[in-house]
Amino acid sequence: MATIQSCCIKDCKIRPTMTCLGCSKLLYCGPHHKEHRDHLHVKLLKVADNCNQLLEEIKALINDPQQHPLMKNIDEWETQSIAKIRRVAQKNREELLPYVKNCIPQVEMKLASLITEVRQNPDDCGFMDTDIENWTKELERIKATLNSPPDFNIRLDSTEFLSKICLKVE
Repeated sequence: MATIQSCCIKDCKIRPTMTCLGCSKLLYCGPHHKEHRDHLHVKLLKVADNCNQLLEEIKALINDPQQHPLMKNIDEWETQSIAKIRRVAQKNREELLPYVKNCIPQVEMKLASLITEVRQNPDDCGFMDTDIENWTKELERIKATLNSPPDFNIRLDSTEFLSKICLKVE
């Protein structure tokens, strides 16, 4: 006795007349086969739309390669790195400021003392070449103290501060 197969759609009593080789539901009656084909057509249109959308993205990238998502990743890394550098620089400025404010009056007092010594009786010829040489050296020391105080300095930390961005092509 021949086995009567039914439509793969639940509760359908119509005898199947069509098969779909592309899906697991192989047997369809006429109306359900049409529904199935209509559903496949909608999916096909969506794939075609996605293809067109990707084509537009490619055309846009041809016109402006800087808009590529990987370029944007580099831009974001750059922005974050600059922001990180600015934060550290500002923090160091704020830490340095009290020391600079404290150092300036001390240097100013040394300079005032030197100025007083240099201006003492410039007309009485009571100075010699060695005095001028000593005053010049003292002036250079005062200037060096102002620009690079002996109590503190700035050094570069050799530990890695920023993540380096690299392109890896395979």
